[in-house]
Amino acid sequence: MEPYNKQKKITLISILSIFGIFLMNQIIFLLQRFKDTFPPKNSHEYSWRFGNIFYTKQGKGTPILLIHTLDSGSSSLEFCQLVKPLSKKHTVYVLDLLGCGRSEKPKISYTGYMYVQLINDFIKDIIGQKTDVIVSGNSCSFAIQACSMEKEQFHKLLLMNPQNMASASRFPTKCRNLLKYLLESPIIGTSIYNIMHSTPMIHHRFFKKYFQNPSDVQKSYMEEYYKNAHRGGTRAKYLYACQSGGYMNSSLVYALQNIDQSIYLAISQNIPDAQNTLEQYQVLNPSIEGCYLKHTLYLPHLENPQSLLDLCKIFF
Repeated sequence: MEPYNKQKKITLISILSIFGIFLMNQIIFLLQRFKDTFPPKNSHEYSWRFGNIFYTKQGKGTPILLIHTLDSGSSSLEFCQLVKPLSKKHTVYVLDLLGCGRSEKPKISYTGYMYVQLINDFIKDIIGQKTDVIVSGNSCSFAIQACSMEKEQFHKLLLMNPQNMASASRFPTKCRNLLKYLLESPIIGTSIYNIMHSTPMIHHRFFKKYFQNPSDVQKSYMEEYYKNAHRGGTRAKYLYACQSGGYMNSSLVYALQNIDQSIYLAISQNIPDAQNTLEQYQVLNPSIEGCYLKHTLYLPHLENPQSLLDLCKIFF
């Protein structure tokens, strides 16, 4: 009877531990729901086929669409320093990509091509005319492909810190597919997601990766990033799982060679392979211009918005 009792205790402890982890994960998302704030007054919602898209519209003039970096915690907040100055001469549209910010976070497989479709559909259905685009980070590849597919909808593209060609074209492997399914699992996956998007981990990203100067990091940026990463409950993890699985990657060779629009690359001087990245894009499309941004890392539009605004005055 003694081995049986030991096995019974181990089973009971295991069940209680699993239930405790599950309950803790649910509480993390539930607490965030209570802390959520109301959207800004100039906000709108675009009913897209894969889910509702949150966006804001401000100003009058030629349209500019601002597209943030694709990340579970990212949102239109990235452009909070640029919207008001740009809106003096332009109609500024800023959206939260599907799976990010206040946009819907459906339980689906997120792919790069899906975001290409979203950008083209948004310009066609909401903006309705030829549009300038400012886009950041890994979302640059979506804008490039969208422009290649629907050239008549785009005017000029300003790309901030686009992915290096080598990293952008890494296709999913069996190991990365396995990682995706692990992250989508209800207990382990949600726990890993909450650890990777915990307050200490978010602080680490902002101070060590996103900003070069830690004194420029505002507490509100990190708080909003945390909120965005936990909006939508456990469904927020599916974008993270697909990114970890490499589902956003694609080759940009044909798209870049196929574009006739003016393209300008603004790359932070201190990020890895900055010079190599600019050269890769210019080899594929010699008409591409570019510059290096000093004293910034991956979020120059938050860390040094004036340098971007000066560039916008010349380019747009």
